Amino acid sequence: MATQHTQPATGELIKTFRHGKFFVYFLVVLGIVCLALAGFVVYLSTIAPQKNPPLFFGTAGFLAFCGVCGLAASVWQKKLRQPSYEVYENGVAQIVGSQRQYTPFTDIEDLYLFSSGQTVMSGMATNLAYRRNAGEPFKWISQHLSGYMDFQQLFRELYLRERQPVVLETLARGGAVTFNYISTGQVWRKRVSGKFLNITTQPIVMTRDALEVQGQKVPLSSLRNVDLNAWSEKVVIKDAAGNTVLSTIGLGILGLDLFLNTLSLLLEQHQDAAARQSA
Repeated sequence: MATQHTQPATGELIKTFRHGKFFVYFLVVLGIVCLALAGFVVYLSTIAPQKNPPLFFGTAGFLAFCGVCGLAASVWQKKLRQPSYEVYENGVAQIVGSQRQYTPFTDIEDLYLFSSGQTVMSGMATNLAYRRNAGEPFKWISQHLSGYMDFQQLFRELYLRERQPVVLETLARGGAVTFNYISTGQVWRKRVSGKFLNITTQPIVMTRDALEVQGQKVPLSSLRNVDLNAWSEKVVIKDAAGNTVLSTIGLGILGLDLFLNTLSLLLEQHQDAAARQSA
């Protein structure tokens, strides 16, 4: 009798992503070299003519400071680069040491993309963070992950593929789906302050017939324009009268791809229904 193999709940493993260790090693070597040079300068001060002792000890102190900072930074960077990630067909696993946390894409409510580093003002998504809901902390993946852009693209594609049917089913049953977003001002403040994950969100409540933003409920049938402005980074939604329903930086919407795709599908349904009625 043939044995039937069942597909694991995770689906097939697609790829594993890890952090490179070169920068950590560089910081360790830099720290050791600076401390060694500081010791050498102190030694020179004992054998060289004492014409300017403050110069020797000032130089040694500066080198020792750089050495300690380099070693401290290596410890910090090692901690940041410790997690690795396994991307499966149905979810993602974060691995830290012997601990492994698997999260199905269907359970992720908040997918947060943001800019940092040299590209902070460009709006390029160089960081990705995800969580099941607001009750748990974000898992943050930065551009320091080896192959980060491939990871981000794969994560976004699989998340949309897996999460989209769940959202559409909820809407079809007459339920509501909430997309969280942060204001444009908050996006810019995070880029300047660097405290990216300390965010205060506002809800966008979507049903199959309406969109509710900041307490204003607007029928989907009245929406006429969704503008994605690449220059300003903004997503602007207006109704038939030209009134702005939502205007915010796109990356400030958690689950931006899913939000735009779901809204587009609903608007198509309403346009098709209107066309059939007028035919």
